Amino acid sequence: MAIQWSVPVWVWPLLLVVAAGAIVWTVVVYGRTRPSPGPRLRRVLITLRATALTLLVAAVAAPVTSCLRPRLQPAELVFVVEDSASMNLGDDAGAVGDTIAGGVATSRWQRALAATATIDSLFDALHPSVKRSYVRGNGLQPLQDFSPADAAIPVPSRHGTSLAALARRVRERVAGRPVRAVVLVSDGAETEQGDRVDALANAAAALPLRVAGVGPVDGPPDRAVVDVRHPPVAYAGDEVIVEMAVAQRDLPAGAVAPLIVTLRDEQGVVAADTVTASGPVVPVALSFRPRGEGLQALRLEASPLVAERYLENNRASFAVDVRRDRARVLVIASTPGWDVRFLALAAAGERRLALTVAYPTARGLVLADSLQPWQPPQTAAGWGRWDAVVLTGWSGTGGRLDWVSLGKAVEDGLGLLVLPSATAAPGGQAAGNAPPAALSALLPVETAPWSWDQVNRFATVTADGAVHPVLEGIGDAAAGTFLGALPPWRATARVAARPDASVLLEASTGAGLSGLPALVVAPRGQGRVAWLGVRQVWEWAFWELPGQSVAAEQPARRTLRNLLVWLAGGAGQSGLDFASRPGVYQEGQPVRIEARWRDLRGDPVLDRLPALVLHPSGPGADTTAVRTFALESISGQPGASFVELPPLAPGRYTTRLTASGEPPVRGPAADLVVTDTSVERAQVRQDRHRLEQLAARAGGSYVDLGQPGAAGRLGAELVALDWSGVEDRQRRRFDLWSGWPFVAIVVALLGAEWFLRRRHGLL
Repeated sequence: MAIQWSVPVWVWPLLLVVAAGAIVWTVVVYGRTRPSPGPRLRRVLITLRATALTLLVAAVAAPVTSCLRPRLQPAELVFVVEDSASMNLGDDAGAVGDTIAGGVATSRWQRALAATATIDSLFDALHPSVKRSYVRGNGLQPLQDFSPADAAIPVPSRHGTSLAALARRVRERVAGRPVRAVVLVSDGAETEQGDRVDALANAAAALPLRVAGVGPVDGPPDRAVVDVRHPPVAYAGDEVIVEMAVAQRDLPAGAVAPLIVTLRDEQGVVAADTVTASGPVVPVALSFRPRGEGLQALRLEASPLVAERYLENNRASFAVDVRRDRARVLVIASTPGWDVRFLALAAAGERRLALTVAYPTARGLVLADSLQPWQPPQTAAGWGRWDAVVLTGWSGTGGRLDWVSLGKAVEDGLGLLVLPSATAAPGGQAAGNAPPAALSALLPVETAPWSWDQVNRFATVTADGAVHPVLEGIGDAAAGTFLGALPPWRATARVAARPDASVLLEASTGAGLSGLPALVVAPRGQGRVAWLGVRQVWEWAFWELPGQSVAAEQPARRTLRNLLVWLAGGAGQSGLDFASRPGVYQEGQPVRIEARWRDLRGDPVLDRLPALVLHPSGPGADTTAVRTFALESISGQPGASFVELPPLAPGRYTTRLTASGEPPVRGPAADLVVTDTSVERAQVRQDRHRLEQLAARAGGSYVDLGQPGAAGRLGAELVALDWSGVEDRQRRRFDLWSGWPFVAIVVALLGAEWFLRRRHGLL
């Protein structure tokens, strides 16, 4: 035991003097009290008050007593049973006589419970003091506790498995506890392929792991559709090619069997092929043209082998988003040059865009792809043929463009991008050709007086730009999309942003310095207008960042691509929209949908959250069965929200985003399809290699519970471990002065003194 004080040592003499003074003062006071109490009463009153005052003085010093008390923690055995729907598949478990409460084990889940009960009974007999814990999980959701003694243990129904994530969750659960062994029972069938060897090693390294496999390791010949590849987006009239492989497991060497692969949509067969299948893997490719628009749910089916037992893995479902047409972008080049070329390259990298270029010649404006003469529209309806128009300069058009009709088209929904980059004087110097007054009225910037600032300036993302869809994913140095690493612009137009505009990029001469507006956007009626006021954009887009990943897109080219998409479609510009559109999901699979909400200026809406309305929409569906789900905000992403829907029954659904307001805000509708196929039912074999790898990484052992006596052997191995408990010491602290008992004692002493004084009539 030790006593600690909360005041310095030099204060103790002062406290003793104060305590002695309090006692002397009490004696003096009661010596002068009238009427005088008797000697006995005086001693009682002095004792009560002196004790209370002494306790108060002692409380200032606040002595605390502490001691270490030994405590024995029992050793612990943890059972972890994989909780995914594949564990509920039936196999030949009953053939080896595994029994459970009420009968013979007929599924992987029942075999896992039977093995758990066998080992548990061994410990009841030989190590009853060992603490046993039982958890179930798939690694993708939190662990759940259960007990073999529960009246009803629900069968597994979760979708998906990650063994590395499951090992990480178990490691976090048992950290700091005297766990001598962790028994993991699983079929090894994973759906998350991102966790490979390194992640597995890190997750299992700190676990005393024993792995028990369930499910058949081998069996009769079996076919499975694997590695399906297809374009996620197609356009009406396009030919879509679907590639896949059909794995033929345990087929006898040299065996040849006919293979029929069929592709169906919701109306019937759209493509089929028959091939002579030999070897363990057969590549197959099918082509078709979608019969409709929107989300097209498709199913691949491979014909089964003779007497094939497992048929769920012969099927695979996917979806193709079939769109009516690509967004049409018209580039009117005042002077053909490299800027136009890089705009065309940006559009070519985006399947959603179809770009046409017109440029002036001695014969007038011509189309670049055909060299046919082109007459600019003279009405807003004529401009409406396009979704966006890009002007690279204005001086070379020779007065052929009708700015009034173009402005009306923008008001009606046309996107307009203006680049003054082609406006140059002879010799390459920046010229002072101001835009026409009618064009200036459309721009999001003030251009008068018109001039160029010919100082090297770097691109800097503004606060508005960081949350705008045009610069989504731009400005991240870690991802290799850092605009500041690109060469500077050599000339920037001296302009000022209009009040209703948002500056996304500035041209700055240094970090922390304010710059000139370079990329400015603004709404104009139902349309969108953008200004990129720098010369020779191509130099900025041509440059390659040193050390940049091949997979990463050069940030300037990505900016141009995003800008064209935003202008043509207004994607994410304002209102409610899906950030991750619904698609095709498997039966039992959780559905996560993300939304983005921006106001008319493109700024995120922060004061409200939207909701998702869901109702069946397939043939014969009850469209009145409407359900509404509230969305939650995504941390660190202003204006972004998400919802995770529970597993849905197979069928087609319509989803729509809504939000409260006057009038209520409504987002676009999107289809969601849930198929009756499931990857869980296709996991017909135990992945023994994966389980052995997991056990080896943890330094443990692997057993196959499909072998006779495997549960008993595993139990004997566990019983032989050291199951002695761990003794630790727990510090106990006693501090009388800071709790309610101290206050109660002082109040009781002073209250007793007051009661006696009042009873004897003392002043």
